[in-house]
Amino acid sequence: MKNNSLGVVILAAGRGTRMGQITPKAFLLLEHKPVLLYSIDLLARVEYVDEIIIVVHPEDRQHLENKVLSSLSVKKRIHVVEGGAQRQDSSLSGVRATTSSWVAVHDAARPLFSSQLLDRVYRAAQEAQAAIPTLPVTESLRLVSKESLITTDVNRENLHLVQTPQCFARELLLRSLEQVCAERRYFTDEAGAVLAISGVRAKAVPGERANLKITLPEDLEWAEALLKIKSRAA
Repeated sequence: MKNNSLGVVILAAGRGTRMGQITPKAFLLLEHKPVLLYSIDLLARVEYVDEIIIVVHPEDRQHLENKVLSSLSVKKRIHVVEGGAQRQDSSLSGVRATTSSWVAVHDAARPLFSSQLLDRVYRAAQEAQAAIPTLPVTESLRLVSKESLITTDVNRENLHLVQTPQCFARELLLRSLEQVCAERRYFTDEAGAVLAISGVRAKAVPGERANLKITLPEDLEWAEALLKIKSRAA
């Protein structure tokens, strides 16, 4: 195990059914470049990132290795593993493939995160064992009935939106995911699994508005617009 090194697990096994696309989200083109490559290119430039583990659906592995990764010239270790039925199954496969003492888990569908965000999460995790980026909820919240009728207000004061990359001490995350998967429990992110199994509360650090998750077709359009703004500002 390499002390203070960081392995990054990129979750790219999702099928993206809400996008209405046959092509998985990780392989959709964003400004003529696969969404997944934005994360890989950024991580390849971060000195303390020691390895990149890409988790893909079994049906996509050949395409990833032969079409997407074949032209890359990256000095860091890149390893491909196959995902499972649920997010935690895929996360566990990725974490098991790491050799670093710290692990960050990132959604391939979030191509526009910055190295500064990764720095914040990594530093906070080294102090608290676990850290995640979040954004405070800024809009009004309401509970809505099955009949699409507003029922009550929701106090947003302490509510935050959760993003990735999420960073953890490797053994803490591995132990938590192994138990979650063994018990067939479901969590929407790694911090939830760690809290439920190990009782460790992740440190929240400021996220980024540009770190959007491509889930719907219009999200891809927003990402393209943000890229154009960044290129003009550069």
